[in-house]
Amino acid sequence: MAIFRANHAGFCFGVKRAIGLAVDRDNKAPIYAVGPLIHNSREMQRLKEHGVVQVQALTEVPVGGTVLVRSHGVGPDFLRQAAARSLTVVDATCPFVKKNQEFATKLSHEGKQVIIFGDKEHPEVQAILAWTEGTAWVIKNSDEVIDLPLTEKPVVFMSQTTQQKQEFLTVAAAIKGKYPDGKVEDTICAATNLRQQGVRDLSRQVSLILVVGGKDSANTKNLARIAEEMGVVTYLIESAAEIISDMVKGHTQVGIAAGASTPLWIIEEIEEVLLKMLDMENQVEGTQADCELGADPYGEGLKEVHRGSRVKGVVVQVSDSEVLVDIGGKSEGVLPYTEISDSEASDIRKHFAVGDEIEVLVIRKENKEGYPVLSKKRIDQELYWTKLAEMKEKDEVVTGKIVEVVKGGVLADVGVRGFIPASLVDIGFVEDLSAYKGKEITAKILECERKNNKLLLSPKAVLLEQAEKQKAATWASLEEGQTRKGIVRRLTSFGAFVEIDGVDGLLHVSEMAWHRVNKPSDILKEGDEVEVYILAVDKEKQKLSLGLKQLVVNPWTVAKEKYVEGSVWDALVLRTAPFGAFLQLEPGVEGLVHISQISWSRVEKTEDVLKPGDQVKVKILSVDEENRRISLSIKETTERPAAPVKQEAETVAEETPAEEQIPTENVEELGVTIGDAISENE
Repeated sequence: MAIFRANHAGFCFGVKRAIGLAVDRDNKAPIYAVGPLIHNSREMQRLKEHGVVQVQALTEVPVGGTVLVRSHGVGPDFLRQAAARSLTVVDATCPFVKKNQEFATKLSHEGKQVIIFGDKEHPEVQAILAWTEGTAWVIKNSDEVIDLPLTEKPVVFMSQTTQQKQEFLTVAAAIKGKYPDGKVEDTICAATNLRQQGVRDLSRQVSLILVVGGKDSANTKNLARIAEEMGVVTYLIESAAEIISDMVKGHTQVGIAAGASTPLWIIEEIEEVLLKMLDMENQVEGTQADCELGADPYGEGLKEVHRGSRVKGVVVQVSDSEVLVDIGGKSEGVLPYTEISDSEASDIRKHFAVGDEIEVLVIRKENKEGYPVLSKKRIDQELYWTKLAEMKEKDEVVTGKIVEVVKGGVLADVGVRGFIPASLVDIGFVEDLSAYKGKEITAKILECERKNNKLLLSPKAVLLEQAEKQKAATWASLEEGQTRKGIVRRLTSFGAFVEIDGVDGLLHVSEMAWHRVNKPSDILKEGDEVEVYILAVDKEKQKLSLGLKQLVVNPWTVAKEKYVEGSVWDALVLRTAPFGAFLQLEPGVEGLVHISQISWSRVEKTEDVLKPGDQVKVKILSVDEENRRISLSIKETTERPAAPVKQEAETVAEETPAEEQIPTENVEELGVTIGDAISENE
């Protein structure tokens, strides 16, 4: 005959935590619990020796004393009353229960109808009800779903943490039948599920199961019910004193299961009595599953953890610096932030939640507090190295984040850390690598050697590939006459280079504006986004000619209609010549004021009267649209002087025949000058 102990028997994390808070105190003054701290009378008797006093009401706690909130939790009224009595509150609410309370409160505040599967008299359910201000409904089976009223509120169905999973699913099906749009949330805690599954596994190997725990404990009663449903002879006992020889008579394989509120010492006491009764101390074995995992049937009834073991566990508590994981050992394992990936460590609460199942590596059997130290990063890294090797073989790219600047380059986290030389960080030269820290990257894997811990990455290779693909697509789409957006990448004395989706084109200075542009930087700067006109496309030689002025109206096309002969306009003196001055009416439209039209008085030198930058009034004398010439007069915008001035003017006119007023060589110079101005601005 053999004795087997179920996996995950005895105290769960929440109960261990509550007892630890009650017992491990520097202050040895009494600590009061309203109701039993756990549903186990013998353990409560032991706790009494450590100063834990059970009372029936908060009013029994002395003013100014210390009250312990049980793992089942309490409602807001309890906390308000404790504050009114100046009590110190030690909150031992199980993290799973606390999570349910917060969840129900949130749903209630959102105007949703909460339905709880559980025992309305159970303190956990009463606390959840209190947090919903009594608006939640409680049902204990699927039959009660029929009596629930219809509601226009969105329905959310949840569970007391210690309920049986299969029964929850049965009731959930009934809920969905009545409220088709209702949501079902499985809030049975992971520890409860593990203990229930442990009983199912044990039931397949034994013919008798002794379920050890308080007879008022909901989770213990559920374990006994599961064992009975599995067809195994089942007894629910609280102590070894209840065992009689007739219980085990005729059974060759006996199993022991225990509820979450059952301490180890009671489980060991049961085993000891069975061994004496059977006189088979050398035949005590673990379950098959336990043996495979190295369980010690005389230890905690769970896994014996060893350095280097890979185990699966359930997250039971999350903080900013570490995660506590139930790995089935004597105590929860500690997963510090240094042993998870950089991305997860940056926000632990975002990546881990109570109830998550994760795989970890035991790197220390015990730390100074007696807890196993775990690593998830090392498990993940093994998986990542395998994945990265496969990705390199397939020439796939990997994504990650640059996390550190080092000599000669940067380190990127892609599951494991890889090195990126400075020359491969980007396409161009990178002067300040620190600017890339924290940036997401996509890279090619150049080298991947697990044994040498060597991973070499190149974002540049990916960027070059993308640039080539983009460039090819752009050349295929470019056509003369298109208007495209581009970025000014470089300025020169003769123009600007504008990038259009990876392709560089030349915008010559003569194509920038209808007026004379002295230098490109007068109208453009590097980094400007501009719309340009495609003048010419040579796809074979990959040359692209661009224009800017083509996108605005040529002012000469409307000059004849706009600048009517006889009209007066403001003009800007651009430059002077011996025979007159060139004036700008608007950018791109220039005219000539002959020296004879500058003033009613004789002008010896143009520069004596006018200089570049002067603003003057001019009168339009004539417009030659075909040759783009406009004759202007300044003197015609002023009053003609009295007779003496007129006589002097006439004398001048008589002395200089009209056809000789502009010497032939000056006429030629005038024509050449205007022509040059026109050709420079076309």
